[in-house]
Amino acid sequence: MEGMLAEDIKLIGWLSGTIRELDPAGLIIMETGGVGYEIAVSLQTLCRLKQGQKAELSIHTYVREDQITLFGFANSSERSLFRKLTSVSGIGARMGLNLMSGMSTEDLVCAIEHADDVAIARTPGIGKKTAQRLILELQGKLDASVVIAGGGTVSNSNDDVRSALVNLGYKPAQIDATLKTVAPADFETMFRATLKALG
Repeated sequence: MEGMLAEDIKLIGWLSGTIRELDPAGLIIMETGGVGYEIAVSLQTLCRLKQGQKAELSIHTYVREDQITLFGFANSSERSLFRKLTSVSGIGARMGLNLMSGMSTEDLVCAIEHADDVAIARTPGIGKKTAQRLILELQGKLDASVVIAGGGTVSNSNDDVRSALVNLGYKPAQIDATLKTVAPADFETMFRATLKALG
């Protein structure tokens, strides 16, 4: 990023371009203006993207002395939720992204509003105490506009996992056969289990 000042980078709030690479770990490369930006995305966002397609992402730029990380979201409402999650003590950027990977935005907001610490604590790296702190600090403070349609509940996790893996280049028949061996769960758990079985 030679020649760019940190304050210039903080201004990146939105990118539009072509998806050049998709990594199942939740990283993408988006080419825009002849530059390939590495962007961390939730698994929920990853499953909506396809290599070679044009895409637009709302961006949160995380700047530290030793690194600059771009976090991408399907829309500004998702980015707003991410910022509220990471405003909670003990919830860093990676943990915030994990929360948004494990549940759909709609399910996460509902879990916070209905004080469902058990559902939130299913996210890897989130214990019950952290889930309760999240609820305590955010309950009643989340705008309903952060909720997006078509949330990834367990009932449609199969479809979401299948779509994400097809986008990553796996064959539908291979995915379907593997999904039959994976126990129903939230999106992130099923995605990782299916990916491991395919690998």
